Amino acid sequence: MAVGPTLGTGLFIGGGQALAAGGPASLLFSYLFLAALVYCLTTALSEIAAHMPAQDGTMVSHTYRYASKHLAFSMGYLRWYSLSMLIPFEITNAIVSLGMVNPSPAVALRVSIPTLIIFGFNMLPERSFKKSEAVFTFLKLITTTGLVFLSLVFAIPGVPHSPVQGFHYWNEPGPMNEFIYDGHLGRFLGLLQCLLYSTIAFVFTPELIVQRIEQLDSEQQANILSVSRIDMIHLFVLYILNALAMGVMSPFNDLSLTNHGVGAGTSPYLVAIRRSGIPVLPVVVTALIFLSSVASGRSFLFTSSRTLYSLAEAGHAPELFRRRNRWDVPYVAVMTSALFSGFAYFSAMTSSSIVFNSLMYFITTSGCISWVGTGIVYLYFRRQTEALGFTSVHRARIQPYGAYFGIVTCTLLPIANSFIIATPSQLAASKLLPMYFGISSFFLLYVGHHVGYAVIRRRARMKETSVEEPGDWAIELPSTTSNGSTEGADPPLHNTSL
Repeated sequence: MAVGPTLGTGLFIGGGQALAAGGPASLLFSYLFLAALVYCLTTALSEIAAHMPAQDGTMVSHTYRYASKHLAFSMGYLRWYSLSMLIPFEITNAIVSLGMVNPSPAVALRVSIPTLIIFGFNMLPERSFKKSEAVFTFLKLITTTGLVFLSLVFAIPGVPHSPVQGFHYWNEPGPMNEFIYDGHLGRFLGLLQCLLYSTIAFVFTPELIVQRIEQLDSEQQANILSVSRIDMIHLFVLYILNALAMGVMSPFNDLSLTNHGVGAGTSPYLVAIRRSGIPVLPVVVTALIFLSSVASGRSFLFTSSRTLYSLAEAGHAPELFRRRNRWDVPYVAVMTSALFSGFAYFSAMTSSSIVFNSLMYFITTSGCISWVGTGIVYLYFRRQTEALGFTSVHRARIQPYGAYFGIVTCTLLPIANSFIIATPSQLAASKLLPMYFGISSFFLLYVGHHVGYAVIRRRARMKETSVEEPGDWAIELPSTTSNGSTEGADPPLHNTSL
């Protein structure tokens, strides 16, 4: 099931912040809107993959094949370091779920436990890791569906210990929260902030869904578009049911949802369970949320390390990252990606609620950039195939309009986020800096590769030019040989570490 790595990412804890910002109606709308956005982007990627499947196509190859090499380089590395940043995010998610929101030396010890578990699983033989993946995915499915079922039980009138009375919280305190300002403007900003907080639950879902299908056998690859649609239906039903359940389980004005305004706080499910007074149940649910976060962290370390390995295998990263041990584990790539888990140790110096939000802002900004790139690559792919006279058998009716919708939406979301953060009541370095680091990192990669590639081209041409007279700096144009090849042509990118 493709939702395995993404299931639980920001859903239980991040959903509480989103609910507090916008209210239950805004939360439900945000999940519906993001589901439509992800559908547009996933179908676009599925069309490209169905045309020419590749093991690392979604993360690495397709952008090189159909778009700019500079865009491909920057997007490949953006996806690698963003997936790597999801590792400390999940570790921090686990720490917040335990209620350890205040900095202390004990937090550093608690952070070390999931970090070692995540790293240890990824050093197992690849076959053993994939077998354990099914177990952890099943655990996350049980947790997610069990919490939805629990919300239904609590909503039944007359159930003992139930703090929930159907859709009572939709009436009191209300369906939408007024965020920053009063009135309609406040409700709109609450909806927008809820949408921005909810994005973390869907980030990198299109890329991971299509990549999983690309790695299946050739018979299933032939149906990439239909298989991805089935996976999306599974994901959307599960997430939308959770959005509805979270709005039923907790009022949006419960201060524990945001750790009294500090940042990430208690899950809406735990708010209702603690109010019920049922013994043991809060401990069980807390443990399940903790294990779900650890399970997602180990999946993200696996995916990020294989992305780095694929970059090295294609010649876009140093050969060092291709090294494997006797258990066929790319241990250098795993250890390099695992270094990002060190960001979780900031929870020992400042509130883990703040660390959670800082990582979330960086990851969601990078995810939006990746989605914009996805739309651009699809438009390049469509233009090239149509120019060559190809008519794809696997084509979604929503395209290319879905790609345009994805580009526009994912461009506007970070801009809207920056405007909200810039308001005096929300302005904080822990929010502003991660967002701008996410944007600047991508553009530094893009510009850096553009400059580096230009230098390589110039050196290659200088070697093959002839200077007729001393002081003559004119460069000869490449000449065509008898077999049709071009002397002095640009060197293929896969032969350089750039």
